[in-house]
Amino acid sequence: MEPIPPLWLAPPAGARTASLKTLLTPAHRRKLAAIATRLELRARMPVYQADAQADSVFIIGDGVIKAVHDLPSGRQQIVSFWFARDVFGLAEDGRYVYTTIAVTPVTVYRLPIETLRRVLLDDSYLQFQFLTKITHEFRESQRQKLVLIRRDAVGRVAMFLSMLARQQRGAGGERAGGIAVPMSRSDIAAYLGLTLEAVSRATRRLVGHGVIAIPERRVVRILDPRRFEQLVAKI
Repeated sequence: MEPIPPLWLAPPAGARTASLKTLLTPAHRRKLAAIATRLELRARMPVYQADAQADSVFIIGDGVIKAVHDLPSGRQQIVSFWFARDVFGLAEDGRYVYTTIAVTPVTVYRLPIETLRRVLLDDSYLQFQFLTKITHEFRESQRQKLVLIRRDAVGRVAMFLSMLARQQRGAGGERAGGIAVPMSRSDIAAYLGLTLEAVSRATRRLVGHGVIAIPERRVVRILDPRRFEQLVAKI
C-alpha cells in the first residue's frame, strides 16, 4: 500500500496559506495508510450516494470531487467542490448527506469509520488534524452561501475563480499561466445557482472588459488584478 498524500492543516480564512502549512508526520501517514483503501475513479463516477449508509470517510489524493444535492424541482445543486488533500464524507444520522461524484479522474483513499475512530481515540494530534479538515468542509459550504448572496452573475463568477485560485495556491498547484478550471461550465452554473447561459455571458463580460483572459481550454488568467479583486469584494 503506497502512503496516502499528506493532509494540510487548513489555515484561518484570509491567512497567508504558505506560512501555515503543516504536514502529518511520517508516522501519522503510516497509521492512515495502514487502514486506507486506494480507489481510482474515472470522471463522472460516483463515490457514494446521498442517504447511503455512512461507513467511511475519504481523502482525495488527486483530482476533483463535487457534492450534489437533489432539489425538489428535480434540478441538482452542487454544494461544494473538493480537491487534493481534502477530507469528505459528511453524514447525518449515519447516512451520507450528499451524493459525491468525480469531476475529473480521481484517486481517493477510503478509511472505514469504525477503524478510523479507534485510531483517532488513540492519537489526539491526528484527531485535531481531522477536526481541522472537517471544519474546512463546513467552511466551504458557508463560502458558497456567501457567493449566492451576490445578485450579479459577473460577481459570482469572479468569486468562484477567486476560490479556485486560493485553493490552488494553498495546494501548491497554482499554474504559472493562470487558474486551472477543471469543472465544466454546467457544473459551475449548478454551483453558482445560475443558468449555463448566465455563466457564459458573465465570462464574456469579464473577458470583454479586460479583467480576465482564457488562453487555453479550462485555464483562466487574471489580466487586471485590481479590478478583479474589486469584483470579488463587492457584496
